[in-house]
Amino acid sequence: MLLALLLCTTFSLFAQQQNYNPFKEVLVTTDLTAATLKKDCPKLSGIVSRPDYTIDDINAWVKSSPKEWSTFTQIPAVKKLNVAWITLGIAAPEKPKQLQHSFYQWYVAANISDAKRRELFPHFPLPDLKNDLDKEAITYDGKVGTWERLYPEEYQRFLNTPELTALNPYYNGYFKLPYIPAFIGQPIELDKPQKKHTDNEILDEYNYQLKLRNWYFVFRPDEFERLYGKDYKMPDDFDAKTYREYTIRILNETKAGTYPNNTNGH
Repeated sequence: MLLALLLCTTFSLFAQQQNYNPFKEVLVTTDLTAATLKKDCPKLSGIVSRPDYTIDDINAWVKSSPKEWSTFTQIPAVKKLNVAWITLGIAAPEKPKQLQHSFYQWYVAANISDAKRRELFPHFPLPDLKNDLDKEAITYDGKVGTWERLYPEEYQRFLNTPELTALNPYYNGYFKLPYIPAFIGQPIELDKPQKKHTDNEILDEYNYQLKLRNWYFVFRPDEFERLYGKDYKMPDDFDAKTYREYTIRILNETKAGTYPNNTNGH
């Protein structure tokens, strides 16, 4: 008889441990109920409205609704608990890995609409987040550097966009880039530039685009204006006419074999 009583008591305690749901204690401690969770965490609200829900139900919800789980953990009363969820049997999802690039993180944090991006800086590069993010960060850095130099007006607008400047503690008024466009002075020939192909596609494209712009600027100014005019503003003291004439003269003399003129001492 005594043995039977001990066995029943042991089984009863085991059953209680199996049915124990520590998540219910979290809700009790934080004064959260199905009703108070309904607005921000409707799926969780539906689960905890059932008296027999289990920790497995909570884990299934965490896995299927990561955004709602994130919302729940940011509720002030929950956040204050500073719970190590794994100790409660809850397998919280790992935070997704992010691209480690300061410019992109700044852009994402500013929450700029895609429509505004296309309006103000349409050539601003977006990374390929399907790639290995560590490798993409290196590639992306080159893309951003190319964009800054090929599209300085866009870069300037980027630096002065309110959503971005609101996150820049050092911003103290409209920032104007002091620059001469990077294509000015790029080596060109009389013929239209051709793209070179090495093992660095980003650098190849960047150099090609610089030379192409310079060639159009020198030989086809009207075409340059149509293709690239909106992307560049020359400094007030830049003499485009003199630059074109000088560049064309040097290229013609080079082709004729008369440049440099070593007989001229000046």
